Amino acid sequence: MLRRLGAVPVVVAGLVLTPLTSTPANAVPTQADGGTTVTQATVTTAAADCKYTPTSVALKGRPKALKFSVPDAADWNVRIPDAKVDAAPGRRVKTFYAKDFKNSDAGLHQATVVRGKESCASTFRLMRGSLVTLLITHKHPYRFVGGSVQRFNLGPDGGRSILPGARVAIQRHTKEGWVTHRVLTTNKKGVFVTRLKIGKRTWRAVFNSTSTTQGSTSRIARDETEFNDL
Repeated sequence: MLRRLGAVPVVVAGLVLTPLTSTPANAVPTQADGGTTVTQATVTTAAADCKYTPTSVALKGRPKALKFSVPDAADWNVRIPDAKVDAAPGRRVKTFYAKDFKNSDAGLHQATVVRGKESCASTFRLMRGSLVTLLITHKHPYRFVGGSVQRFNLGPDGGRSILPGARVAIQRHTKEGWVTHRVLTTNKKGVFVTRLKIGKRTWRAVFNSTSTTQGSTSRIARDETEFNDL
């Protein structure tokens, strides 16, 4: 089970990570700390020092390989204990398998970026992929625009499940580009539908990302047309 990111210091691979403080190397603790000299890398919060790629992954059932990198650094390391990532030059690729996680693992987790002799605390986001379908039907004088939102499950069983309460933007194509016509919320079955008194148009449905689920866009649809997104 993953350890979710909290507001307390985290000890990872011998490095004390305290995002809001900076500790010099070869620091000597006080008697209150036990009086033992501890040598550790400097912890810095400079944003430039904590940059690395990629900082997130969205899993949709199939394994996904990520190639980690720290810009402008020859000697570096990226550690994400929750995801068993220990990337460095020569071993920078990590393959993520949905079966290795649980749905509750989706969200933000602790990461450590090491550049030479310095390290800093950062974050990594694990997300569940999503799927939006769209159907347009015409029954004079109305057009019905509807569909569903599903998201991919983590864990050994995999598959997809409905997503109730999802906010979906119904957009139509104009000369100026895509324009949001209406925003709907999926019901307890993960379905959204609206009735429009409007001429023939080209439509799509957009579900924006949340903290745990990656957003997605349906294929475009017109009257009496359903695209199979499976």
